[in-house]
Amino acid sequence: MYFITILLDSKFTFISLILMKWKYDIKPNSDEAVINVFQSLLRLKALYRQGWLQREVPAEKTESVADHSFGIAMLALLLCPPELNKLKVLEIALLHETGECIIGDLTPWDNFTEEEKSRMELDAVEEILTQLPDGKRLISLWKEFEYETSEEGKFVRQLDKLEMGLQAEVYKKLGFDEAKALIKSAHQKVSDEGLNKYLTKG
Repeated sequence: MYFITILLDSKFTFISLILMKWKYDIKPNSDEAVINVFQSLLRLKALYRQGWLQREVPAEKTESVADHSFGIAMLALLLCPPELNKLKVLEIALLHETGECIIGDLTPWDNFTEEEKSRMELDAVEEILTQLPDGKRLISLWKEFEYETSEEGKFVRQLDKLEMGLQAEVYKKLGFDEAKALIKSAHQKVSDEGLNKYLTKG
């Protein structure tokens, strides 16, 4: 099904319609904070990664945002260096796409600047996580990823690009030639040599 999000930004006074393709619809069914947040986050299981759809990967083969977050969390578990706080890395990996359960998976085709996208995502993250008793701490962890203000946040940002490249390799093997460009992009964006070595040459 398709999901339309209307984004109104009072500061810049614009309204944008975002058309997202979802696998199915999941709606919160409880007023309790923990259940509400959990049900909200379950929407990520139903949200296709839009960039793959835009590159003509068929929906039945397209990963969800939750698939992507799981991939990053597994990479964090397997590759986290000993000098970093692994629990913190795992928390950041699981939280980093939280805002997308409200604003959707925005891509460059949606014509938002990075600043606009980041601001909208922060608003969404705060809307969701402030319901929780430790919401401020979780929001702070998300910010460490978004703004790369800690070594753990920077590491997860690198894993985000690595996971994209590894997923692109899967699609390349399935015959989707456009994936080659994203493998090349991942090589350029994964600056950590210890992580870059896991990518093929495209």
